[in-house]
Amino acid sequence: MEMKDEFLFKTHMLDKNGEKKGIQQIADYMFRADMIYRMKLASDMGLPVLTLIARELEEKFDENSSFPVTATKNNPNALYRQNVGRIAKFIMDKLGYVPATGSVRLPAVSKSRYFSTSAVYKKQEKGSYNFKITDFVIHLQKTK
Repeated sequence: MEMKDEFLFKTHMLDKNGEKKGIQQIADYMFRADMIYRMKLASDMGLPVLTLIARELEEKFDENSSFPVTATKNNPNALYRQNVGRIAKFIMDKLGYVPATGSVRLPAVSKSRYFSTSAVYKKQEKGSYNFKITDFVIHLQKTK
């Protein structure tokens, strides 16, 4: 079972409509190899895991999304941002990373308007997935 499929099978998260559609959409996005690589890169640099992807998530999953991570006047949507953190934790665990600290403030370089904190992860052990980079294309593959 691939990483995204395993997550979707195990999760009990629902979108703002009480359905799985928004969860599928955020999973399709966050489980892309390039997004996972940016989370790994941020972690390897000692930065909060969402530093390199937070702003992009805010643009893609705005108030019109069924999984809104942006705050509105009527709804802060904090639960969805927390769920992004839970998804990131699932991904980083599969890569062999563990939380190094609790939540810390995202640095200004993230340009995030709605995510304010995120966990920092450190490499602990060999994960069940690794990266293979060929011809400037990033592939995520299950380790043997």
